[in-house]
Amino acid sequence: MEEIQSQSMSIKIRKDIVILVVEDDHGHYLLVRHCLQNAGAENEIVWLKDGQEALSHLFDNELPSDSAKKYLMLLDIRMPKVDGIEVLKKMKQDTKTREIPVIMLTTSEDQKVAQKCYDLGCAAHVIKPPGDVLIRAIQRVCERY
Repeated sequence: MEEIQSQSMSIKIRKDIVILVVEDDHGHYLLVRHCLQNAGAENEIVWLKDGQEALSHLFDNELPSDSAKKYLMLLDIRMPKVDGIEVLKKMKQDTKTREIPVIMLTTSEDQKVAQKCYDLGCAAHVIKPPGDVLIRAIQRVCERY
């Protein structure tokens, strides 16, 4: 595990974890990436621009079934084409993707939406903009992964 430094905290994250960032807003993606890099993350970061691209990446491309790579998904809820809740639902229904931890990202503080995400199997729910709250959520998820 590598040590990751944030402005006010440090976390550990395995280097073999690929971080999939599903975010339709380029500026928000850059903020997430900047947050991860400032925390010291050296993990591969893959940007998927919407829910349809995420589903294609997960299901049209064969994800390696070996343990060489692990995945963590940071998934925006509100996106065109296919929203994050639908992506989460499809992931958790499929045996290939069910175990990938998903942290939902949103600008909304709607507790009903957050609860729905938890009911569908997300690992955490973080309100944007990203920062230490996101880093702490990644820490908790990676400790269980």
